[in-house]
Amino acid sequence: MSLELLLLGATLAVVFYIWQRRAFGFWQRHGVKFIRPIPLLGCTREFLTARVPFFEQIQKFHEAPGFEKEPFVGVYMAYRPALVIRDLDLIKTVMIKKFQYFNNRVLQTDPHNDALGYNNLFFARSPAWRELRTTISPVFTTGKIKQMYPLMVKIGKNLEDSAERLGSGSSVQVKDLCARFTTDLIATIAFGLEANALQNASSEFFYHNKAIFAVTLRRAIDFAIIFMLPAFASLARVKLFSKETTKFIRSSINYVLAERERTGQKRNDLVDILLALKREAAANPQKLSTPVDLDYLVAQAAIFQTAGFETSSSTMTLTLYELARNEALQDRLRQEITDYFGDEEHISYERIQEMAYLSQVVNETLRKYPIVGYIERECSQPAEGERFTLEPFHNMELPHGMSIYMSTLAVHRDPQYWPEPDKFDPERFDPANRDKLNMDAYMPFGVGPRNCIGMRLGLLQSKLGLVHLLRNHRVHTCDQTVKKIEWAATSPVIASKHDIVLRLEKVSV
Repeated sequence: MSLELLLLGATLAVVFYIWQRRAFGFWQRHGVKFIRPIPLLGCTREFLTARVPFFEQIQKFHEAPGFEKEPFVGVYMAYRPALVIRDLDLIKTVMIKKFQYFNNRVLQTDPHNDALGYNNLFFARSPAWRELRTTISPVFTTGKIKQMYPLMVKIGKNLEDSAERLGSGSSVQVKDLCARFTTDLIATIAFGLEANALQNASSEFFYHNKAIFAVTLRRAIDFAIIFMLPAFASLARVKLFSKETTKFIRSSINYVLAERERTGQKRNDLVDILLALKREAAANPQKLSTPVDLDYLVAQAAIFQTAGFETSSSTMTLTLYELARNEALQDRLRQEITDYFGDEEHISYERIQEMAYLSQVVNETLRKYPIVGYIERECSQPAEGERFTLEPFHNMELPHGMSIYMSTLAVHRDPQYWPEPDKFDPERFDPANRDKLNMDAYMPFGVGPRNCIGMRLGLLQSKLGLVHLLRNHRVHTCDQTVKKIEWAATSPVIASKHDIVLRLEKVSV
């Protein structure tokens, strides 16, 4: 018996050795320079052992010593070969010029058991994503955003009131305050609901928004599969949202949809768009490639809520952190706020769009801290016709299904494009310096047809929150303020490992 077990073990070891040599020989066989993998973990040991977040793992690939002159570098995501593109022209080719070969994301959840994750605009695959994008885009037109704006200003005033209640000289966990603001804002402009996160410390909406990004061991495994091994999504039954959060989102949106249908009220918001989609699907069931049921509608609302909550609150938080560390820049921004609004109670849409220095400050925050940190696409080669190759850099034809990654964090901090990249310098984006910038090296919202659909709305809510906070307050560093931001290793997006605490001071305009 022991001899049989020994032979079985030896056979399995030999099979594993041969399989691994074959799997890890992919880039060598194709003559592409690659980062050497280790058994089982490939090139992703630091991510899989929770030492670094995924976006930093991609940054490390981009910045790996010895590849500085290479347009791309081969890596292994566990056992799967993937390509990290470094050259800006090749990035533009993949994301824009040859987009027809790269219209799907790598990321996937379980298509059978995760309707809220799999069917939303961010994860949707071709051709469903294009139908969805066309349908949802009207929510984000300038006209629609202007219609929403009075609701946004109301939440901005609530943010001012919250800062007032905290009291001058208080130490504030800035991310918590900003996230409550974006929770309330998204709830009201997208769904017509009052989340009351700024007024109510135990807001249910806020609790579930935070839970989406809170990582337990099970959630960490889910995210690792979503990011790196999407082929196992169905086998592992991974879900984008936890069971509790899924239940809350589904019941909340179901209630809003039912009420809107019952009353016939129109608010020109996301709910109206979803109801129109539902009616169109009922009238023309063959027109859409994906069946439209309640979960399909809820999925769009869920990703809107998730993305709007996290990205803008992080942008605001990191902007305030940098302004607290650079008080001369804060003085200049506060002066612009005073020049534009003075004692005016209402912050108009047109005026906030004209604020040049505010735009420079936010642009520089997104340059230094691109919230997602990387871009990914999956290569889709056609069964017939011209296939995509890496020309003019290499004659290799990429395999169908190959994962492609680009590190926005690495590009945004590359000194060849951004001198003194670690310095927070809004002057980079002064219109007078426009000719010095390579804007191909600036992509905080992604690039090409699948860039962030909510870019304009996200920028506006970040700017509005900053104006409302800084018009009557200043932020300062204090003993609890971190000297340097370390990334939270288990966060799917850029986030500080430690709470960012600043001292809030009430000042007169």
